[in-house]
Amino acid sequence: MKDPVRLERYQRWRAVFGTKQGQSVLEDIKKMTGQDVTTAFVAGNSGVDPYYTILREGRRTIWLDIQKCLTEPPELPKEEGEE
Repeated sequence: MKDPVRLERYQRWRAVFGTKQGQSVLEDIKKMTGQDVTTAFVAGNSGVDPYYTILREGRRTIWLDIQKCLTEPPELPKEEGEE
């Protein structure tokens, strides 16, 4: 069963990001969120900086959420007895 709220978001986002300008914005977001850079153990002044590592991983998670929303139509788990 499709979740109507998530399905509407999926459709809106696909409509916006499916355009040439939307693809350009996605590329900007990809760069801003550091998708192409590892977030594992970012070095700081005194070794590993866990706070900066977490910050970068949070940015990367935003990109992953956008990609998931654009590529996977939302589904709800089937309830018992539903086919």
